[in-house]
Amino acid sequence: MRNFSIHGGFTGLAASTRVRLARNVKGYPYRGLTPGQLDEIAHKVWDALSTAPAASHGLSLTDVRAGSEQAMQLVERHMISPEFARKGGKLIASESGDIAIMLGEEDHIRLQVMGEGLCPKECMETAKRLSDLIESQVPFDYSERLGYLTACPSNLGTGLRVSVMLHLPVLTRSGAVERMINWAARQGFTVRGAYGEGSRAAGGFYQISNQITLGLSEQAITEKLISVATEVIDQEKKAREQLRTANQDGLFDAVARAAGVLQYARLLSSEEAASCISNVLIGLQMGYLTGVSAADLIEAEQQTRPALLAGDPAARDRIRAERLREVTSGLHVTA
Repeated sequence: MRNFSIHGGFTGLAASTRVRLARNVKGYPYRGLTPGQLDEIAHKVWDALSTAPAASHGLSLTDVRAGSEQAMQLVERHMISPEFARKGGKLIASESGDIAIMLGEEDHIRLQVMGEGLCPKECMETAKRLSDLIESQVPFDYSERLGYLTACPSNLGTGLRVSVMLHLPVLTRSGAVERMINWAARQGFTVRGAYGEGSRAAGGFYQISNQITLGLSEQAITEKLISVATEVIDQEKKAREQLRTANQDGLFDAVARAAGVLQYARLLSSEEAASCISNVLIGLQMGYLTGVSAADLIEAEQQTRPALLAGDPAARDRIRAERLREVTSGLHVTA
């Protein structure tokens, strides 16, 4: 299990928060870095972090080979982007995955901090501390008029992408999630699947992230995300209560059946596991179930995705079922 050092509220509806800062090192081209130039940047960043042992403790510098099994596993853990996995590069990261610094993605540096639940302010504080530490030793490309300069114009300014992963299964099933997506877009935020652009919302999980980085402060972007995420969470809660009122027996039956599958199944595909976990998370939040933490259940789903399990599909289904039986062994029906 991960051991995130940053924790926030709404765990189970807000699964996790991620803050990502894009930075480029002065004097190097944005496109077509040579391996030697990437090595130079990586060691400059590593040396800067090493000047503060308290900040760099637990971090390690590794090579990520393009398209490798390691790269796919890191994508599954949300530590690197699919683009970084395709092209490869250098990675500075903590073992738990709460800190990941991609070197050689679209920008020279993509500094990422993750936390459990809704905690963008806390993640931002850690990200800024690390970014400032690096910048004290490594000059970034910066414009007084435009802010931090980035390879893609959409990241100009703060270079900030802050996102929260929300669990919205009832809004999804009712079709109301499309209205939510359109509303969030009018607030300046985009809604995507759990793995970002182009990914599907497996198990009802979505990322909400800011679209605007220029002309707003990091604080303003962060506070707006909290406001938008809280409104969406409230809408999901209301939808769940409406479902309880309209068809409590059907809702309870779906939750109880999902709990039984996770506790007793011997074979589980990733799709069935995600669906059952989604229903059990609903049951935990609505008081039908107890005995398992939402955070542990979400982490178990992430850690049993295909790229993180060894063997052929049948072997992975057995391992997945075994691990989920362990996680849900204390699960109890309360109603």
